[in-house]
Amino acid sequence: MGVVAVKGWIITGKGAVKAWVGLLFLGYVVLRVLLRLLIGKRRREWVQDVLGIHYTRGYSVKYGSLLPWYEADVRRIIKNVLSKPHSQTFIDIGAYVGWHTVTAYRILRKRKVFKIVAVEPDPNNYRELERNIRGIWGIQLVNEAVFVSDGEEIDFHRGKTSGRFAATGTVFQGEGYEIGVHLTGERIRVKTVRLDTLIKRFGLERVDLIKMDIEGAEYPVLTDPSLDLSRVENIVVEVHYRYASRESQEIIRALAKHGFKIVPLYPDQTSRYHRLLACRGEVPW
Repeated sequence: MGVVAVKGWIITGKGAVKAWVGLLFLGYVVLRVLLRLLIGKRRREWVQDVLGIHYTRGYSVKYGSLLPWYEADVRRIIKNVLSKPHSQTFIDIGAYVGWHTVTAYRILRKRKVFKIVAVEPDPNNYRELERNIRGIWGIQLVNEAVFVSDGEEIDFHRGKTSGRFAATGTVFQGEGYEIGVHLTGERIRVKTVRLDTLIKRFGLERVDLIKMDIEGAEYPVLTDPSLDLSRVENIVVEVHYRYASRESQEIIRALAKHGFKIVPLYPDQTSRYHRLLACRGEVPW
């Protein structure tokens, strides 16, 4: 299926990782106490959400970053792909509040021509995304859900919030998504758009990188036999199924049929999710 391995330093010793995360946890607790005293509980939660402050970011050390970056492996791919001289386009599907969108902008803003599209269906997340992106030229925002059809209104299962925003909402309630744990049980209606339609809508002749994190909906989207990915060079997708699962393997086979090399990013057989990198050229790692 064209599956290849990635190279690069990581810390694999569980003891070393736990020790590093433990140190960050102590700093995290101190910071929370100070913020509570200075600005109150509600404002503290807002600050943490907007800045993405959480001790679990320390696990980025497993992916080659001592700094606690949000999704350090995804950030590394964004930097490696978009730093290439010819790169001009980035699509952030499941943009949340825009952290990866902003990372891409900081790289591509140096180009004479560039385009970034950020897609987020959750209305609360989308409002914060709008606030974070307001006034930045070259970024297009889409308040729709990428799925297998265009222009339909379908149920969106709202995710539980950590503070004000939810990272686990989905239009496709798959493996491991439990009401009360990951989902609130509330449903709202959202409009859908196909991925290939989105690419055509913004007139993108070439897409240098797609980041996809759509909480289980990646399975029907990427295995859709009518999906056209001919303009896409690289995809990094968070797969919300176990690496050895039928769904995960079908996603790998579908991407391989589109001509991509498939790179699993440190798959953990015990985890219910992992990330895949699909690329046509040199592995951007």
